[in-house]
Amino acid sequence: MSTNPLCTLGSALRVATLALLILASSAAAQVTQVVSLRGHVQTLRVYGTPGHTPIIVSSGDGGWLHLAPHVAALLASKGYFVIGFDARGYLESFTTGGTTLRPTDAPVDFRTLAALASGGTERKPVLVGVSEGAGLSLLAATDPVTRQAVAGVIALGLPDVNELGWRWKDALSYLTHATPAEPTFSTAAIASRLAPAPLAAIHSTHDEFVPLPEVQRILAAAREPKRLWIVPAADHRFSDNLAELDTRLLEALAWVRQQGP
Repeated sequence: MSTNPLCTLGSALRVATLALLILASSAAAQVTQVVSLRGHVQTLRVYGTPGHTPIIVSSGDGGWLHLAPHVAALLASKGYFVIGFDARGYLESFTTGGTTLRPTDAPVDFRTLAALASGGTERKPVLVGVSEGAGLSLLAATDPVTRQAVAGVIALGLPDVNELGWRWKDALSYLTHATPAEPTFSTAAIASRLAPAPLAAIHSTHDEFVPLPEVQRILAAAREPKRLWIVPAADHRFSDNLAELDTRLLEALAWVRQQGP
């Protein structure tokens, strides 16, 4: 007897949502939950109470550290239900030999994450991405079907060139600031396809990986609604001015929600 793949996906999401309801008991607590994306297991970090307004926070290609956990914890403390997605783990899981993610893969995978974050409600998650995670979030939301499942994109330290694979040798890029030798995509080339979903970008004045003119060029290529916040900070991680980053992030989130129907 054949099995309807949509029913199978729906059942899997219901089971995963039930697990999240059991595990995510408070905003202060972070728990982990596994989900399969096209047969590749991903570890999610879950904060807050399921059923509250959902947000998906995607990390940079350094993994789940530094800015992404800070952002996830902040948003959970404000009452949001947050699913944390490790972009490096995601890229690495699909990188084998000469095979990496394809640009058409991210929309499918983020659609699965969006359904999980919504938990059967009508609430659409905002995609909040850090660096590589910002690029992947933007890429995913340019797909017409995925765009209907999300409320918009907030990009922190958004680069133009983003990789589609990750291997341990690519860690050298953290020192050289060069793009890893993997297939890539350009956010400037696709930014115009995000509308009518809103794009909010928050950028450091002294980003050592993504110069300010780069994100300004990406925003220039995007269509309305769009908005850029510039935060005086020493580096890509806003490390010496997290307080202002937090304020601008909450402003950006409110602005994105105002653009919705």
